[in-house]
Amino acid sequence: MFCKSLSKVFIFCVLATSAAFVSCQNPDDNVVPWVEVNVRVNTLDARYVDLQNVNGRVVVKNQGYGNNGIIVFRSSEDVFNAFDCTCTYEQSDTCAVVLDEGNIAGAICPVCGSKFELVNCGMPTTGKARHSLKSYRVSYNEPILRIFN
Repeated sequence: MFCKSLSKVFIFCVLATSAAFVSCQNPDDNVVPWVEVNVRVNTLDARYVDLQNVNGRVVVKNQGYGNNGIIVFRSSEDVFNAFDCTCTYEQSDTCAVVLDEGNIAGAICPVCGSKFELVNCGMPTTGKARHSLKSYRVSYNEPILRIFN
């Protein structure tokens, strides 16, 4: 009986986690002002070579709101997530999150100290921010990654 309950909990957790990877479009996306984004990234380019591996992450510079940049995170073989680097606590062109060197799947705002989880749709985990990072749509036709809204 205990094993059946445990297996049901495990299945629920797997399904809930899978749903988070399928889509990172969320209602928080309107916290950061809309700007047109349509950029192509060649994953063979030396600047983006980290995206060739699962858990790879890069910042595409001079894109997104205020040209703060866009973080791209490869969460599985076929799934990439793209987030605007603009912190959702203070939406300005001078307040951008950076990759968290202490967390391969994290980003941190050097201004307010908020931390965001890239594997969890850019949700804040600590700090002043209460909204997820703005997400962008991504399509992948190896080796070209297209980031757009």
